[in-house]
Amino acid sequence: MEELLQKYGYILIFLITLFEGESVLLIAGFMAHQGMLDLHTSILSAFLGSTLADQIIFYLMRRNNNFLLKKLKKFDKYYTIAKFYAEKYGSAVVLLARYLYGIRTPLVMIVSLSGINALKFTILNIIAAFVWAISFGYAGFYFGQAAEKFIGDIKRYQFYGWGLIFSIVLILYVISKIRIYQLKKLTGEKR
Repeated sequence: MEELLQKYGYILIFLITLFEGESVLLIAGFMAHQGMLDLHTSILSAFLGSTLADQIIFYLMRRNNNFLLKKLKKFDKYYTIAKFYAEKYGSAVVLLARYLYGIRTPLVMIVSLSGINALKFTILNIIAAFVWAISFGYAGFYFGQAAEKFIGDIKRYQFYGWGLIFSIVLILYVISKIRIYQLKKLTGEKR
């Protein structure tokens, strides 16, 4: 198992962070603490995948915004929330977007439609992805370290550790859904 993770783990981290990344990066950090992955290579893989995904979305929206907005109906319900954030925080929303689970992609779409300079977006996106990858990667790593100090030999209780990680990810997901619901009420969205 460890050999497979070392061989393909970083590619998987890259591919998964093209779509979603918080949970996979926390898990990669935890696995790095156990010696199954290298922490810095995991962070680099997540950074590259996340940065590339937002750059692709940004440029696709610049070129085909009407077509994409019609095709991506699932993002329609988050459009009002994303627009609220983009209007309130301007280009700084690019830095915040990675921490607003569930509306990151719509925020990038809105920012692209806002006419922000492409170079400015790229610089902000790189900074945001760098801070995000380091913070979540190290959070997973230090969680593993704290769990080992608290529990002892973590490999002996690995099943419980994984259960705890998935529980934390689930709790973060539920909190984000509650936050999105509250923002919908705040912005007056009726959908």
